[in-house]
Amino acid sequence: MPLSSISNKLLSILLVLTSTIAFASAEEVGSVTEQKGNAAQIKRGASEVIESQKGVGISMNDEITTAKTKLGLTFVDDTKVSISEQSVLVIDDFIYDPNSGTGKLAMNIALGTVKYSSGAIAANSRENVKLYTPTASISVRGTDFTMTVDELGRSLVILLPTCPPVGECWVGEIEVATDIGMV
Repeated sequence: MPLSSISNKLLSILLVLTSTIAFASAEEVGSVTEQKGNAAQIKRGASEVIESQKGVGISMNDEITTAKTKLGLTFVDDTKVSISEQSVLVIDDFIYDPNSGTGKLAMNIALGTVKYSSGAIAANSRENVKLYTPTASISVRGTDFTMTVDELGRSLVILLPTCPPVGECWVGEIEVATDIGMV
């Protein structure tokens, strides 16, 4: 087989793999399920900016910025995230197997206040759920909590009771690690 023919085939294979990888990274991992206000954006990739509205899909590596808007996100594993006004959240990693209920979730809260409510990943793969702020990392053990990051990057994490629609409230666990120790 001539060298140019092999080169063309390799180039074709690389193009197919590259487009497959690009498509996989844009796969929706959840959606905007609540929105109060109209000044929120989802930055996807280097240049795509999507105006947020109820029903818009979210993907891994999206950067969600709110101005005078509050958002509610629901992920495919039923994890719920509420983002307050003037906040920035990045979805670093989200992998979910609906058959086993297991997966991996990582988010970075750069600014503002975010409330997190555990879904199936935290229930079945809690060691794989990590949330980060500029000064702390939070390991989820299946519960609800809020994280607030101020303009200087300081973090405040508050454990909350989990109150399902039916049944009694309970308090789970989180592990917060900073430069000075772990709680």
